[in-house]
Amino acid sequence: MARPEVAGVRRRPPRRDGGPRGTGALPAVHVILSILLPDRPGALGAVASRIGAVGADITDVTVSSRGGGRASDVFHLTLPDTDVDVMALLCHELEEVDGASIETWSTASCCRAQG
Repeated sequence: MARPEVAGVRRRPPRRDGGPRGTGALPAVHVILSILLPDRPGALGAVASRIGAVGADITDVTVSSRGGGRASDVFHLTLPDTDVDVMALLCHELEEVDGASIETWSTASCCRAQG
């Protein structure tokens, strides 16, 4: 049965080895995300909540600068191994946080944590 299309969501292409996604056979994707947000109580929590909503794991967060009522936070995330374009979903979720904007982001494959 074909999966329904969701507006604004791109599905990742099939794995090169033909295996299913989500089996843990591929390395996790590590994302470093710099977000500019209002420097007010609850803003960081709202961002963290949206990150968790897409199934991403926050492995580190640093408040890199504050001033003028704004804060720049750098998040290190591990995205879930799935056939859905999690980065597109994450960008959409973060757009919902009032005053937040993605400054930069980069990705790199990394080894899965053993355990």
